Amino acid sequence: MRLTSSEDTNASRDDTTVSDPETLGGMPVTKGTRVLAYDLAASVKAGIPRDRILAVYPTIKEHHLDLAVAYVDANPSPRQTRHRLPSWPGATLVKSGRIPRRKR
Repeated sequence: MRLTSSEDTNASRDDTTVSDPETLGGMPVTKGTRVLAYDLAASVKAGIPRDRILAVYPTIKEHHLDLAVAYVDANPSPRQTRHRLPSWPGATLVKSGRIPRRKR
């Protein structure tokens, strides 16, 4: 289906990713929803089928998925950047994910 120029203009105005401090603490969401752009983009990048994503988020249209991926690629989350931990004397890095128990 091809949108006419007026429909296309209205669609682009309504289908933006916005950040509002009153909505989810300012995290970027699709306008008019409470669906995080980072959640949509992560689902798409994880290879989850689009119809399954759309079934979980009924307020989202398929083109919102593309908009979310483009937004996240242009604006990576500060949580996605890896920071180097400061070195602490006597600290041991646990790689297995298990926390060793103290001996009694």
